[in-house]
Amino acid sequence: MIGLSGALGTGLFLGSGSTISFAGPGTIVSYFLAGMLALAVVWALAEIVSVYPIPGGHGAVAAVFLGKGGGYVARWNLAIEMLVAVGAEVTAAATYLQHWFPGLPIGLGTVLCSLFIAALNLATVRLYGVAEYWFSMFKVTAIVVFILMGLSILLFGWPAHSGPVGFGNLVENGGFAPFGLAGILLATCMAVFSFGGIENVSIAAAESENPREGIPRAARTMIWRLVFFYILAIGVILALQDWRATVAASGHAEASPFVKVMDMVGIPAAGHVMNAILLIAALSSANGCLYSGSRMIHSLALDKMAPAFAARTGENGAPRGAVALATLCFVLASVLAIVSPSQAFMYLYGCATVGILVTWVIIMLTHLKFRRHYDALTSERPPAKLWGYPVVNWVVIVASVAVFLALPLTGMAVAWIAGIPYLIALVASYFVLSRVRKLPDPAPLTLQI
Repeated sequence: MIGLSGALGTGLFLGSGSTISFAGPGTIVSYFLAGMLALAVVWALAEIVSVYPIPGGHGAVAAVFLGKGGGYVARWNLAIEMLVAVGAEVTAAATYLQHWFPGLPIGLGTVLCSLFIAALNLATVRLYGVAEYWFSMFKVTAIVVFILMGLSILLFGWPAHSGPVGFGNLVENGGFAPFGLAGILLATCMAVFSFGGIENVSIAAAESENPREGIPRAARTMIWRLVFFYILAIGVILALQDWRATVAASGHAEASPFVKVMDMVGIPAAGHVMNAILLIAALSSANGCLYSGSRMIHSLALDKMAPAFAARTGENGAPRGAVALATLCFVLASVLAIVSPSQAFMYLYGCATVGILVTWVIIMLTHLKFRRHYDALTSERPPAKLWGYPVVNWVVIVASVAVFLALPLTGMAVAWIAGIPYLIALVASYFVLSRVRKLPDPAPLTLQI
């Protein structure tokens, strides 16, 4: 549920509008391809953490197999990835608010949503847990209800329609792939963002009762459910109406495609109900990402890899120093929303995608080293053996690099403008820090066989 909740967010509910603009109905294939990359990553991750279920997830294991520098980059990148995603989620939440308050500036809406999420994370862990439970419940329920309602309209019709809508929209208006294979591949680059957050499954490994069996099972079922949800939900959207109606002329979503479809079905207030659920979904993802990002910063501070004040906790146990540092993501999102309200979401979308790709590459490189180490120690089969190793590892690494190189073609030039300096600064910061401070060695690993 941690991985499922983290990945079911704005990438599907709002970002899908921009993704559809590149491939039309072929977006279904794009989400499948992105899902297969994510499946390989989460499978490799499950294999690692089921054998080495230690606090810190894949970042802590990366420190052992890729060196302290690799662990530093892995952990800081994951923290920054989560926090940039928070910015994208609160900006999306502000977009949803405009459905009811057209005159509400995106900047002001972003600030209000940011204050709400920050307050939740500064409160007790219990309040966070209760809020996230209900947020996740609303989110999953919304997708299931939407899919069932959409299929009933397609197959049987509704009062607002004379009969079944059918699936003609999937092959009309330019065909299934109006922009050919190139469009499908570009849409795949956009769809990668939707699967960000799956790596959060590794964070829970150390607290799992039986990680050797539970983590691989949870990882596999989680990713298949994600692919199932995404493909069915996107398929319903594309079948119910002309794909060109789901995106604005600029190629960016004016509003959630889900809300647009619900507004057309003829059920009173259906669009408003869906918009409310999507608002909750965005706040849920922001809440979860801020939680993961701030806890990772707190862990880094304890290891002297982040400012010392980030290690402080309040009387209720919340890492207030780390949360305070993490709220810089809200400042960034709010400034972008005020300065460039029409592009703020896509800027953050692109930057978060860079972080996701870096995380995936690190996981696959860690897995390559892990498997050589594991095979040298024992002949027993790993509990979640990655099919196609090591070829699949290199396919994911090459595909991740290709996606990064292609992001400017999707209109996200920010991936290069901000992403390349970010990667240079992240690596350079490790060398600077290692010279001025003695960093602790990674904890020794105990093989769980």
